[in-house]
Amino acid sequence: MTESLGLDLAAKKQRQRKDYAYRLDYRTRWADNDMFHHLNNPIYGVLIDSIINDYLFKHCGYNTHSYPRTALVASTYCDYFGSVAYPSMLEVGLRVVKLGKNSVMYECGIFEEGSEQVKAVGGFVQIWVDRKSNRPPPEGLELQVRSELEKLMAGTVEAKSAAKL
Repeated sequence: MTESLGLDLAAKKQRQRKDYAYRLDYRTRWADNDMFHHLNNPIYGVLIDSIINDYLFKHCGYNTHSYPRTALVASTYCDYFGSVAYPSMLEVGLRVVKLGKNSVMYECGIFEEGSEQVKAVGGFVQIWVDRKSNRPPPEGLELQVRSELEKLMAGTVEAKSAAKL
């Protein structure tokens, strides 16, 4: 795992699967294509949201119903470097770029089976708030959540999940 990955476009374009500690597979569907016969841009957002929530649910104990905190999306982005289309198998990778007191900056890389070139790099910033007050808690992220998210920075998470998106 590369220790310091640049956030400029040139650096993102050089991303490799190994740069992402957690990865999931996604089989494209016919409905994922747009009228130009490539993956519709909103699908990339779905993939990014799905892998982040998959990790939070499975490793951090998070849920959207009764967990005492909620993770709000404050900012999103996606940079495109190549086209993919149905039918294909994609691999989506996840890493944490930065951990703040109550915030997390995630980055996801999207790769196509049979190609080493990253097709897209995107992500978002989440702000964790108390579910009742809708304010960031003064004590910051819970220790267990922080510990699990730190693994995505250090690359200590099992390299590939058996789950499929």
